[in-house]
Amino acid sequence: MRKLPLRAKTEMAAYGASAAALAYVPSIESMPAHATVATVSGGCVWWLYRKVKTRDFRRTIRSAQRMLGPVTGGVLYAAAAIVPGRPWWEPVAALGWGAAMSAALPVTRSTWTPPDTIQAAYPPGFHGLVMRLWDTAEVAPDTWLENVEQTIDAAHPDFTASVVAPAGKPVPRIDLVAAAAAFGVPAACVTIDEIPGVGPGRLRLTVAPTTRRGGGSIEDMWADRVARPGGAIPDSEIVRVESFPATGDLPARGMILAQVEPGELARISHAQLCSAFGVQPEELRLVAEARGREALVTLYESAPLKASRRATRELLTLDAYGRYTIGTAHDGSDAKVHMQSAAGTLHGFLVGVTGSGKTVTLALMCAAWALAGLATWVTSARSDAQMSAVGRHIDRQNAGPVFTWWMLKTAIALMDIRGEINAERGHDFSAHSPYPGLVLVLDEFNSLVGDDSLGDDIAHMTDVLAREGRKFGIGIVFAGQSLNLSKLGGEASLRDQVQGGIGVVLRIANSSGGIAARQATGGLAGDVDLAAIPDRFNASMSLMDRMHGATDDVPGDPTQGVGHTVTGSGATMMRSLYVHLPKDGSSDGLGEIFPEDGSINCLTDREIDALTELGLWHDWTMPPPSGNDKDDRSGGGTPGFSGVGSFAPPPLPVQKKQQKATVKDKVLAAVDRQMTAKEVRAVVDAAAGTVRNALSDLVTDGRLRQVDHGVYAPAGQDTGAADQATGQPAAGQTPDGVDGALVVEAATLIISSQFGSQSMIQRKLRVGFALAGRLLEALEQRGIVGPADGSKARDVLVRPDAQDDVLRELRADFALAADD
Repeated sequence: MRKLPLRAKTEMAAYGASAAALAYVPSIESMPAHATVATVSGGCVWWLYRKVKTRDFRRTIRSAQRMLGPVTGGVLYAAAAIVPGRPWWEPVAALGWGAAMSAALPVTRSTWTPPDTIQAAYPPGFHGLVMRLWDTAEVAPDTWLENVEQTIDAAHPDFTASVVAPAGKPVPRIDLVAAAAAFGVPAACVTIDEIPGVGPGRLRLTVAPTTRRGGGSIEDMWADRVARPGGAIPDSEIVRVESFPATGDLPARGMILAQVEPGELARISHAQLCSAFGVQPEELRLVAEARGREALVTLYESAPLKASRRATRELLTLDAYGRYTIGTAHDGSDAKVHMQSAAGTLHGFLVGVTGSGKTVTLALMCAAWALAGLATWVTSARSDAQMSAVGRHIDRQNAGPVFTWWMLKTAIALMDIRGEINAERGHDFSAHSPYPGLVLVLDEFNSLVGDDSLGDDIAHMTDVLAREGRKFGIGIVFAGQSLNLSKLGGEASLRDQVQGGIGVVLRIANSSGGIAARQATGGLAGDVDLAAIPDRFNASMSLMDRMHGATDDVPGDPTQGVGHTVTGSGATMMRSLYVHLPKDGSSDGLGEIFPEDGSINCLTDREIDALTELGLWHDWTMPPPSGNDKDDRSGGGTPGFSGVGSFAPPPLPVQKKQQKATVKDKVLAAVDRQMTAKEVRAVVDAAAGTVRNALSDLVTDGRLRQVDHGVYAPAGQDTGAADQATGQPAAGQTPDGVDGALVVEAATLIISSQFGSQSMIQRKLRVGFALAGRLLEALEQRGIVGPADGSKARDVLVRPDAQDDVLRELRADFALAADD
């Protein structure tokens, strides 16, 4: 009795008391006792009848077992009450009934099993192991596995099984990650499918760590989905497959090394590769890297970059190879970048949209340069509280085109000064030179070079410094949401210099990898293909979950700092280090990563004295000299310099001595008759997009009249239809009846690629060569491309930043709906 549960002991005591009552109560002829027994027994019989009516025989048998005591006891009571007197068999029958019920325990038998029998009935071998792992993990409570079958052989763990739910209930929704964890395999190796002809109470579980779904080896899957023509890595073959268990914060992963034929380069489509392995790109679980003809694919059990590591001085200090740690690579190793390229340049680039962690990463770079002894000057288009915090730890930091103009002008003068020093003492201006290296950071570079007054000067001086600064220890780091280097004369040579230096690409606008990344970096990222970085981990819901009405109210973790380090040979996915950098100017963590003694690296006394004599060492907030007035030099102007770094910016065009004409003033002065937008652009020396914006603003202000789409006239002038003498087509017309929608598509393609090739139009739009030529003629009439020059590609006259305005006007010309 010691092993019986309390409930069973209580039931046995009740049977003993009932047996004693049955031996005595029926003979006293008490009507209340008779009524009570009749009510209990009758109620039990009625309940049992209701169970029989349901035709659920399994539950009926269980109910009959539980009603056995009250029903048989009632029968015995009735027999004793009917027979007169007190015959000898009444107490014997009552005692026998009590003993029988105590031995059977009918009420508790269905819910209690003696401890001696509590043992899991798992079959031996692999089948029993799989069933036990499933029950222990409790992936889907109240379910169990049946029909376990190994799909390859006894040496491979691949198997299928039926997931079974209790009768009348469906199998609950199973998390594939939890199921994979139960068997210690990657989540991509687990699938749940319906069994044809069977209801939702039984599903098919497939676990295939060494085979793809449906059978076949990993090599077969690779050939069918990845290496096929048009696949994720065409014409590739597997060299080696490895799997690694989880270690620390790094989840378990499988790795595949593949290669293409000699003489070819491995090209990876990240989206196609994710589809082949059955994962969503937003999960950031699959990482692919290409090096020449080799490709390495890593599939993680969960996203490896969710945790960020705090920055320290030790991580940002240069190692023996001149590298510092900028973040953590996807495989858990340090993501390092060289402070200088192999050619000795300090050039680099940093690209990322708002919220991608660009400012924090730039702060890490500034700290690493400070720890290496470099001086740093930082400028941006607009003031920013976070960069102002960084400015407290570096030599120079401010915002605006005026500050940028003076900064670049001073850097060019410094090249002449250092040229004289180099001639005298032979310093190479390396990191270990007595004269420190200088890094110029141009944040929001596109906005700086787009300034109406100083943009061209900024572009010109940047080009000089990018091409010649290496010889004088001066480097340039471009930063922004995207980079447009079309204004830099040395664009091709600049790519060669910057690609070998610092390169970090975080989340970029409309990121789709590949071409988008190359466009966002102005070509500095080379030909590497970068996987798209979403704004949050797991930021999408599967269509299956959506179909089943599942809700996902919990957003994924943000991906700030997740991106790629880029060199001339490839890219590595990483997450940059973290440092507290508030937006409200409150205390930050920058003191933990910049030099401990609080010192700020700056130029030497000789260099500062020389710059002071030239009138360049001031706060760089005064307007730059116009260059056309002698008084400018006496008031702090910049005299000409001699030497290899010399460059004096051209005089700024002015209408008055103290006031420079704006683009609107130029447009207003040019439109003295009815003119097309193309004619206005030919007269006004400004970017096409800027001229179009000025025309639109002047029309809104009532200072110009818009006669027709793309046709303007002075305000108050009596105008009729478009001037036919201009030779421009009327709205909605194109040469030889060319379709307007095709003209818009051709314009989109040419402006975005900045390449006006007739054969390119033919291939991309899949039209005839003659029709492609007529499309270019239509675009030439509207001032988008230049005239034909033999078989050469036409000049593109519209810059990418004016694309939206040009396309909007074209759609209006042809009465096309806006492209949403």
